Amino acid sequence: MITQQQVYEACQKDPKYQELLDRVKGYNVEASEYKQKQRQAFRKIIQFNRLEDLAMDKMADCEGNDHDKALLSCTGQDQETWFCDWRSYEDLCFDSMVEAAIAASNAQSMIDVVKDKQAINAALMTSREAEIRAKLEKEQEESN
Repeated sequence: MITQQQVYEACQKDPKYQELLDRVKGYNVEASEYKQKQRQAFRKIIQFNRLEDLAMDKMADCEGNDHDKALLSCTGQDQETWFCDWRSYEDLCFDSMVEAAIAASNAQSMIDVVKDKQAINAALMTSREAEIRAKLEKEQEESN
């Protein structure tokens, strides 16, 4: 009877099995890279969300005409102009969050593709392992 240890040792010597094993390592690295890209996109979303909140707070500060003269003399712009500027900053933050969300979604799609490749590779490894076991069993029968 062939043991799992014997199959394992034979697999370690088999070039086709080793090629499949190398693919596993490559797929793990590839998935890790996509996960890192996804994390970066999530961090961007968090940062832009905070900036958007800041812009909304600043827009609220610009409502009314209480400080128009001071703003005009110090910055050359009145409260309405500052309100519009902060609104455009808010819009820019929102657009950037959408872009980052798309990047995160694209990374997830690629992670799913890599998972499919990993599943196919795992099936190929199982099949190759079964072939090696069958070959070892046949050799053992012939030697008896």
